[in-house]
Amino acid sequence: MYTKSYPILLLIGLLIIGFSACSPSEEVIAEAIASTMDAWTPIPTFTSVPPIVLEVTRIVEVPPTLTSTPLFTSTITLTPTITNTPTQTPTFTITPNATQTADARVQESLKHDKGNGFFLVNIDIAPGVWRSNGSGDSCYWATTTKTGSIIDNHFGMSGGTAYISPSAFQVEFKDCGTWTFLSPP
Repeated sequence: MYTKSYPILLLIGLLIIGFSACSPSEEVIAEAIASTMDAWTPIPTFTSVPPIVLEVTRIVEVPPTLTSTPLFTSTITLTPTITNTPTQTPTFTITPNATQTADARVQESLKHDKGNGFFLVNIDIAPGVWRSNGSGDSCYWATTTKTGSIIDNHFGMSGGTAYISPSAFQVEFKDCGTWTFLSPP
């Protein structure tokens, strides 16, 4: 009987030896776990304030014949909330520089009263609506282009209004009295 089971035992022994040769040793397993743990980076969690736990015990007076034990016990857990407080950012103010202030002064000076003469638009006179205070009947005014072409003109009674376009080049006033600026274009 021993001779018949010998090949089976031999086969089982070879299988055991084969499997043990293929399976890693405890040292290899421990080294693999250690290297995996070293390479693992945990995801950080945000825990700013631990929760506050309060235990409330309510004792009810019991007649002397009964034993005194708490009848009601509860646990209250308070978890603080984090409130974001906005950071104040500075408010910037625009301070006009000398050039801007000078430009504003020049624009205002262009609106001063005008008499007889030739005036360059945006250099000597502001564009817009102007009114004459004259009383004669020989008032002449004209607005022209750079080439001298007349855009608009008037000859006749004084005391009217003239519109000076921002695209006009020059204005001529003659015998109309004093011209006063009324409004921008």
